[in-house]
Amino acid sequence: MKLSSLLQVNIDRMLLLGPPGIGKTSIIKQIAISEAEKRNKIFVDLNEKFSADEILKNPDKYYVYYRIIAPYFNSDIIEFPKIVDGYVKLFPVEVFEVLQKCEGILFVDEITNVQIPHIRTLFYSLLDSKELGSHIKLSHLKIVAAGNKIEHSEDAETLPKPLRNRLIIVNVEVDANDWLKWYTSSNSFNEHVAAFIHEHPGYLLYDVDPKYDDGYVNFASPRTWERVGLLLNETKDNIDPKIRRELLVGLLGPIVADKFDSFLKYNVDYHRLKNDYEYWNSLHRSQKLMAIFTIAANINKEWIKFLMWLIDREPEMVKICLDKVNTKLSMDIVKDLTMLNVQLSKKISLLR
Repeated sequence: MKLSSLLQVNIDRMLLLGPPGIGKTSIIKQIAISEAEKRNKIFVDLNEKFSADEILKNPDKYYVYYRIIAPYFNSDIIEFPKIVDGYVKLFPVEVFEVLQKCEGILFVDEITNVQIPHIRTLFYSLLDSKELGSHIKLSHLKIVAAGNKIEHSEDAETLPKPLRNRLIIVNVEVDANDWLKWYTSSNSFNEHVAAFIHEHPGYLLYDVDPKYDDGYVNFASPRTWERVGLLLNETKDNIDPKIRRELLVGLLGPIVADKFDSFLKYNVDYHRLKNDYEYWNSLHRSQKLMAIFTIAANINKEWIKFLMWLIDREPEMVKICLDKVNTKLSMDIVKDLTMLNVQLSKKISLLR
């Protein structure tokens, strides 16, 4: 199943299996944000700074998300003892107190990599009965887990049949087109990365060639491509090309790094493009794709005017752009994009 398909289904008691770094964590958080919007509630990521006191004043206002990395979970810190009326009682730490009171999603990541038997049993109970320990009841939360199969992780363990029978087990895969749509509106967006993956979707997730793998070689994945984008955005041209290549090898492995490094020779003069549309005709296809993704990430009336000009010349490029535009836009921009889509549909129908 494509990761994006999870946006259309109920993920409660679902186990997502797939290679590391393909975006399982990102899609679950995206679902939590979407659920909060549907319910007109305030979204809170409990892995970030939050005020438990503020949330607990009116828990119905909030929709929460909490990610547990299962192999590193310490079961001794979910509850603490407190003397009440002369008796010692156990109370949940504040994050679990919030989770008991609010709607939300609890995400148990890397569950197949848990090696300690009693921790494994703890999570099996959580997925089965939505209880953590002896006092924490989480029946109103959606609980979803993720992990790797044995072929994807040396630490992975198989799951017992009784647990499997209580879950929806889904093998997930990354789709380059879906990933690019998300990536175009992400904080790590980089035009070179977007254009390269559009042209070479097979490199979005590319495992290490066995002849290079000494146990220390990285591989290309959605996670590492995000980091590549951040690296390029931070360094721009202020880095020695040799050092840049070494960093790319460290993120993508030698094969993909070499191909992507040669792609970095392409650049676009956006100021010139805005003022001289004919400049477009002198661009290489790779440069055109860089421009298209940059326009999608920064859509405004000025760029919509350029796209109107481009429809009569390269409608397929306009289509790529519109497919990747963020849906959260002002009403004026949405109105202009609607008109642009109408013109594009007419042009494509004439070409048929």
